[in-house]
Amino acid sequence: MRARKRLAAAALATAVLLGGCGAGSKTPARKAPWPGSAATHLGRGPGHLSVAADTAVLPLNVLIAERDDRLVSISPHGQVVWRMHQADPSQVFVSYTGRTLLIAEAQAAVVVMRRVDNGAVSYRYGQRDRPGAGPGQLREPQTALETSSGTVVIADFGSCRIVFARPGSERATETLGVTGVCVHHPASAPVSFAHPDAAFPAAGGGLVVTERDPAWVDLLDGEGKLLDAIRLRGFGAPSDANAFGADGIVVVDRSDPGKVVELDRDSGAVSWSYGPRSGAGRLDRPTMASVLPDGDLLVADSGNDRVIVIDPKTDAIVWQYGHTGIPGRTPGYLDAPSSITLVPLGK
Repeated sequence: MRARKRLAAAALATAVLLGGCGAGSKTPARKAPWPGSAATHLGRGPGHLSVAADTAVLPLNVLIAERDDRLVSISPHGQVVWRMHQADPSQVFVSYTGRTLLIAEAQAAVVVMRRVDNGAVSYRYGQRDRPGAGPGQLREPQTALETSSGTVVIADFGSCRIVFARPGSERATETLGVTGVCVHHPASAPVSFAHPDAAFPAAGGGLVVTERDPAWVDLLDGEGKLLDAIRLRGFGAPSDANAFGADGIVVVDRSDPGKVVELDRDSGAVSWSYGPRSGAGRLDRPTMASVLPDGDLLVADSGNDRVIVIDPKTDAIVWQYGHTGIPGRTPGYLDAPSSITLVPLGK
């Protein structure tokens, strides 16, 4: 049953913040010297795109986390701009300045902030290799993103809660959910979540929370109160739901074959879906998707070792980095990309 509460017209009126990824206005052309980090620079040399029908679909470089040990920034033309070694980067996002990375290391039970240009760790939350639910501990954190106020919001999958922390402090400033109670019950106290796979900041200080089992997407206001809850039917493993535009939600099914689905926030109805069962467009365990400024979809197709852009008007793949089903580390290849985010130019 779909739980609802009517929200004020502006409560979630703009796109999720995604560290620079998501819907919004077109980014102006870059001029040297660049204001952001090395990951924002223009590419040099030949591109390495497998599909390059429209290189203009990406307004900025895309930062890709490969699940084992690498971060890489790719230009719209498929050039390798920047790379960094990073153990277990389950999900990686970029701060508003474009100079700091927020990295969830699920297996190590920590979230770290690292400087893009020199790799220095500026903040760590959690006790490395000591998973738990005590003060300052995490258990399988899946996502870590920065809110507009500078707070880091963490989807602590293993403890079934959402953790809020301020850089510089080793204690949570707030938590949502009853630790260890993995039940879908976000509407009233005691609030609980069924294995939160992701918690994305949204406009107005709210959150979009993905619950994996059972499959739900919850929209919370700035005080953690439920605005809407959408039951996801036909999903095996929902992942990384996030908001776009005034009333859209995009979420992937991390299955084989996988799919990308856009939902209307108010009705929960499917407005667009992409999930070929065969052929070159078939998705294999996609981990996340985000809506680009022109409405195209940027997708981390993890099992196919590629990042793609889909034109929803034609369902065609118009941009692809990585060779489908062929893992690798040389230019033009990826190995199980787990997250994607555009790199903001910052200041």
